[in-house]
Amino acid sequence: MSTDRFRKRPRGQAAPHGGTSLLSAKVTTPVTVLAVVLGYAMDGSAGAMITGSLTFLTFPVVSVTNAFVQYMRAGTLHETPGPPPSGPAPPLAVAVPGDELVEIPTFGAYDETTFWGSLMPDEQGTLSALARSHVYRKDDSLCCEGGPATEVIVILSGWTRVWVDEGAEQRTLAFRGAGELIGERAALMVKNRSANVTAEGDVRALRIGPRDFATFLDGHPRVRGVLEQQVYQRQVEPAVLGGAGGRAPTSDWPGPVALPDWSGGNCTILITDITGFSSPSRTDADRKHVLDAMYGLLDESFAASSLRLADLYREDRGDGALIVVPPTTPTEAVIDPMLAHLAAGLRRYNRRAADPCRMQLRVALNVGPVQRGPNGVSGISIIKTRRMVDAPAVKKRVAESGADLGFVTSDFVFDTVITSAPGFVDPGRYARVRVRLKETSQSAWLTLEGGDSRLRAV
Repeated sequence: MSTDRFRKRPRGQAAPHGGTSLLSAKVTTPVTVLAVVLGYAMDGSAGAMITGSLTFLTFPVVSVTNAFVQYMRAGTLHETPGPPPSGPAPPLAVAVPGDELVEIPTFGAYDETTFWGSLMPDEQGTLSALARSHVYRKDDSLCCEGGPATEVIVILSGWTRVWVDEGAEQRTLAFRGAGELIGERAALMVKNRSANVTAEGDVRALRIGPRDFATFLDGHPRVRGVLEQQVYQRQVEPAVLGGAGGRAPTSDWPGPVALPDWSGGNCTILITDITGFSSPSRTDADRKHVLDAMYGLLDESFAASSLRLADLYREDRGDGALIVVPPTTPTEAVIDPMLAHLAAGLRRYNRRAADPCRMQLRVALNVGPVQRGPNGVSGISIIKTRRMVDAPAVKKRVAESGADLGFVTSDFVFDTVITSAPGFVDPGRYARVRVRLKETSQSAWLTLEGGDSRLRAV
């Protein structure tokens, strides 16, 4: 029995309700004839007989009208007894061009840690309208290492394997399942694929062109943060059995995998360094005052980005600080508007401070995996961040300009966050610098605030 309270009945089917006609012909006909006879018998005039005849003719007209109305009602919605629908809504069929129709489970059916699972229903609908559906069969290629990055792929069901060629062997990097994004480099306008991706079985997916995906991100800033976090997490993933990274196993998982924890996750790393902190012109009291002022400014600046410094991992480095922001916080939120507030706070502080307590602050920001242990944190990303803040080119430009703040960041952060970030971030104020320190030689991006902050490429 149908549980739908409202449903259609085929045209022409009789209504199930009794008494739907205004009057029954079996009743109206004899009553009308009787009225004519009685009228003539009582009055004996032709007028009474004519009046009765006209009255009789009105009843067929009413009956025909009733029949027409009932016929029209037969094709419309009517209420049926029973409770309203219950249980989960049926899957959404994506009505987009493709090889075949792909059904998407309703909101909440995907793991919320995945890209698709983190989207709201309206965001899923908007992105679906820009997509083409596709079904990949086992061993089909979704991406080819070194090939052009021409689309972004959302996996709706099934599993894929991410791998690279190493001579005669293949090294598996990760497995990607339902809800996850493939080919996100295309969304960043990167031209080439960094790895191969093949289907482990039947894989149902949505395919979106990079320009359409960029348009979608422009209209949904929240999703940009979701994508940014996914890109960070994939820079380096923990090794698991078989050498692959990825998510926790499920019933349809094609192979063993370990669930990564916070240690090893891609974090935002920020290191500060106070220029000339050990200068003979400073006393220990001056140094304490400057260090306290630095932490006060950082606290206020992070608060402007709705972050509490006290909630973040922090290590004091004597003349600066190491701050680690967990993977759940997008790097864009750390930079904007935190950086603008830090520059403004430094300007205000230095206008009022005596020379021994003036502060030139160098700040480096990077993103990468951070290992947590009983004695603190470690990782190559932290080492590279420290070398950026200590790079001779950065120190030289900060000293020459007399800037209050010198902020340096990696190519990756500049390309994925700075160049597209709205608000107070201005990519035009950055110039490329070369970081050469110990065995490190890499490019980075530097901006100066306060003092003679006019910047040239160095």
